[in-house]
Amino acid sequence: MTQRTRLTFPFPWINIPFTQAAMNGHTISPSMTALIRENSTNNIRAARQLGVKSMPYDRWHKSRPKAGESACREHGKVPTVDHGIGKRWQARWRNREGIQQTELFRTEAEARRHETKMRSGVDDGSYINPRAGEVRVGELALTWLKGHEHKNPRTYRRHRERVHLHIIPTAVGKMRVKDVNASSLLDWLHDRRRLLESSTLRLVFDNLRAVFDLAVDDSLIPKNPCLAKSVQDAKPKRGDGGRAELTLTWEDTEKIRAELPDRYKALVDCGRGLGLRQGEIFGLSPDDIDWTHPDGPMVHVQRQVVHDGSFLAYALPKGGDDEDPKDRWVELTDDVAIPLREHMEKYPPVEVTRPWGSKGGDPVTVQLIFYTREKTAIQSNWFNSYRWKPALAAAGLIKPLDPNAKGRRWEKSRDKMMHALRHLYASMMINGGVDVYTLADRLGHADPAFTLRKYVHRIVGAGSKIRIAVRSAYTRAA
Repeated sequence: MTQRTRLTFPFPWINIPFTQAAMNGHTISPSMTALIRENSTNNIRAARQLGVKSMPYDRWHKSRPKAGESACREHGKVPTVDHGIGKRWQARWRNREGIQQTELFRTEAEARRHETKMRSGVDDGSYINPRAGEVRVGELALTWLKGHEHKNPRTYRRHRERVHLHIIPTAVGKMRVKDVNASSLLDWLHDRRRLLESSTLRLVFDNLRAVFDLAVDDSLIPKNPCLAKSVQDAKPKRGDGGRAELTLTWEDTEKIRAELPDRYKALVDCGRGLGLRQGEIFGLSPDDIDWTHPDGPMVHVQRQVVHDGSFLAYALPKGGDDEDPKDRWVELTDDVAIPLREHMEKYPPVEVTRPWGSKGGDPVTVQLIFYTREKTAIQSNWFNSYRWKPALAAAGLIKPLDPNAKGRRWEKSRDKMMHALRHLYASMMINGGVDVYTLADRLGHADPAFTLRKYVHRIVGAGSKIRIAVRSAYTRAA
């Protein structure tokens, strides 16, 4: 049952009972009820505005002037000692703990709107202290980073680099959390696009969004500005930079294989025939191959060679952790097994010891199928620059740049690196009739939709399959 309350005013014509739910069709909130009790000497004005308007305080003029005091010429009211100093109107409300809060505004309308908003927030539970968002975005980003120190050290290092390079020193990083809006984020995106590729910018944006998620969780702001529709429309999408066509065809990979040094030729077969990532190929061991598996020879993908700065280490496959290592099994066909066997006969696997997880991890010894002439694990940056790109150039797939110029030796070729072999594998599997759920499992993807969106491309000659499928459908119908 709704509690009935009677407030007594000095003027009999407004001594009326009312409930906390309604009075003359107007909603009366707990905060408004408290306000009337606090302002009994000014109750006529309170009653007139009850449930409809809030009551900002006029700092420049006395609400209860004494007899004989002169009014100011500008407003016709008795001035206070603060007349003409600072902002005139003061919004007043009580927070969830009942402590009075204030904020100054230039106009009465601004103060009234803010006061109404604050009281409504207290009443419906959505109240956010307007001073809570004073912290700078860069400072909050550092707090967010601390929460990731316990996770994968390499992942943490990437988070830290993005935050320190692309959030903290930017205009948004220097702003107060409560002041960041869609417009400032659009400016930030425009500025970062000049420095970052779409895929990298998407990762940085995800970090920034997580920082504002923390601000919402800590009740510093009511909502995350990164989720505004205008910002979502402008942010880099997962599909940005994707291609409908394969960047390396089967014929291209044959040319690359022919140009690679002999000890690295079988790398191509592991990429296009097993769909492994580059680090997974570099970490492949003969112990990972089950030649007697009931379903035929299988490869157990359970590690990769990764970078901890400039230091090489072993680690679980991408996204793996102690609870879910993300290991997987992939079918090994004769077409891949034969060149692998030939490679291991010519270059017998060697034991290579590296720390596990990061530079300071426990040492682990693994027999590696692929290694350098010095019998060490392959460093990807070195391999890409001095083995893979020269092979691309020799195959006519990229052009060398001016050898006398400083910096880059070859034209940009990111879409033709070893990862393109994985794309080729995925497209061939779909073209061969493998369902996307099975393919996602073999590639180590948790989301089959990501596999379709990012890894499947058009295959030359695939149109003939459409003709055959339509013809078969008509034949069955007849």
